[in-house]
Amino acid sequence: MKLKWKIGIGVVMVLVVLSSMSLFYLTARMEPAEMAPPDPEPPSNVDELLNEMEFGVIAFNAPTDINIDDSPQIQLILSLAETIEKLKQSITEEGEKVGARIRVSDRMEAQLSGYMFQITAITPEIQAVSKLQQTKWKWEIHPKEEGEHKLHLTLTALLEIDGRSTPRAIRTFDKIIEVNVTTTQKISLFFKNNWQWLWAAILVPIAGWLWKRRKNS
Repeated sequence: MKLKWKIGIGVVMVLVVLSSMSLFYLTARMEPAEMAPPDPEPPSNVDELLNEMEFGVIAFNAPTDINIDDSPQIQLILSLAETIEKLKQSITEEGEKVGARIRVSDRMEAQLSGYMFQITAITPEIQAVSKLQQTKWKWEIHPKEEGEHKLHLTLTALLEIDGRSTPRAIRTFDKIIEVNVTTTQKISLFFKNNWQWLWAAILVPIAGWLWKRRKNS
């Protein structure tokens, strides 16, 4: 009886050991699957919209040298159907002709900025983009001071995200314009900016001379 009892205990212990080893083996095989890297996240709505955007070409003029009294115009043309060279030929304003290939949405915004320039938009800055016809922007600039000044042209796509129009900057172009002043203009600007103390410097001596002359007479 004792022998059977010992045999039974031995069998139970063997089964326990085998069960433990099987559990360890199964756990070891399952760990790599559980530690596998997560699936990549699906692209966001913004990424999908950017990938769906078509490519278009632009051309614009960039004056490199102007006079302080000049008010040149900057012209920008966008097209989905023409080449850069064709657009450059359509630019009628003076200056270096610059072209580029960019992504385009159904609505685009073009902004011209520069701290040292007074800038007036001649056309709407936000426009619907045609697939067949050219889309055109135009600005008039007037320099405030002499020297080298930067002008920035920024193109922005307006994307429809969650029912709202959301801007996405596509590309910015930076150009330097040299503003020149002639000698005659420098003299004119000097009197214009300093007329108050110049009048005082002229009138005070004249008034003193008149008073002295009147006193002597």
